[in-house]
Formats: sequence, structure tokens, C-alpha cells
Amino acid sequence: MMERTLDGNAVGGLLLELFGVELTAAPCVCGSCGAREEVARLDVYVDCPGVVVRCRHCGDVMITIVRGRERTWVDLRGTRSLARCGGGSSGSSWGC
Repeated sequence: MMERTLDGNAVGGLLLELFGVELTAAPCVCGSCGAREEVARLDVYVDCPGVVVRCRHCGDVMITIVRGRERTWVDLRGTRSLARCGGGSSGSSWGC
């Protein structure tokens, strides 16, 4: 079976639902290789038991999201940082 790779825009709506802010432009640093990319430029796999987001440079898992009936699990252990730039509340910006 052929693997289907999408870009980070494919999980934009899900991340907005979970975190309440648009995250596709947010810079994200891989915990394994240290590469810095916007979430929109990461590799996303949705043909898994959950959603798997991988570093486009080294291929390591950065984010895993699994939805159950009553809860959602978000694992960010492969992400060194997810930056929010700007200090305001409603007008603040993700992405630097």
C-alpha cells in the first residue's frame, strides 16, 4: 500500500480546534535534528490510527494526535519548541 504524505496544512483545522489558534505559520523545532520549519511545511500522515506529524528533514515523529470517543491525546515529545511570537492576547502572532 502506498503511503500518502500531506503537508502541515492538512492538520490546520484540527490544531485550531485543539489549541484555539491558527498554528500552520508557527515555527516548530524538531527535538531530534533541530531543524526549524513552520508547521505547514512538516510532513503529515493521516492514514495511521491517529495523525502523525514528522520532521521533513530527519523523518522523526514530532507530533502525534489520537482522537477517542471522549478525549483526544496530543503528544508533542518530538517537538523541541513551538514558538508564539508577539506578546498580546487577541492580536498576537504565531510565527516569527
